[in-house]
This record gives sequence, C-alpha cells and structure tokens, in this order.
Amino acid sequence: MAGSRVRAVGALRAAVGVALLAAPKAISRNDDADFTLLMRTIGVRDLVLGTGALLGGAGPGGPLWGRAALASDSLDVVVGTLSIPKVGLGGGLVAALLPVPFAAADVWSLRG
Repeated sequence: MAGSRVRAVGALRAAVGVALLAAPKAISRNDDADFTLLMRTIGVRDLVLGTGALLGGAGPGGPLWGRAALASDSLDVVVGTLSIPKVGLGGGLVAALLPVPFAAADVWSLRG
C-alpha cells in the first residue's frame, strides 16, 4: 500500500515539476528573470524527486524516495520561515506554507 501511495505522490510531484519547467510564469505573472529561474530550479527538483518516487515507489527504494521528498519539503518550510526577517512576512509565509501540502502528502504516502 505504501508503495502505491509513494508512486501516486511521485506522479503528482513529477507533473508539478514539468509544469514549473515548462511554464514558470503560470505560478505568477512575475516577469523577473530571477523568479523564472527559481521556479525552474524548483521544477527540476520536483521532477527528479517525483520521477524517482514514481519509478522506485513499488520497490524497496520507494520509502527512501518518499523520505527524501519529505526532507526536502520540511526543509523548505524551515528555510521559508527563517527567511521572514530578510524578505518580509508575506514572502516568507508564502515560502514557508507552499510546501506544507506536499509535506503532508509525503507523510501520507509513507504511512501504511
């Protein structure tokens, strides 16, 4: 059961990665080149983690991919929270809260 959950979350993450790579401005109408680069680098990370979970989820490596994704998302929450003094409350909260649903999905995928 956990393997199929890891694969399902991996498929979602890979799809988000492809979307961020292909259309980073779909997240925001921000024309800043730095923002576009940031969205694409997040897309690369999500595509790699998602593909790994999707392909390895049914095997013994599945939980490892799920834990790697959870670690990544959890650290995103921490880094976003710690960035509030530098980027302001609004930007910091967005950075801290955006990965929370993915972290919750990672926890769900590793249960059972």
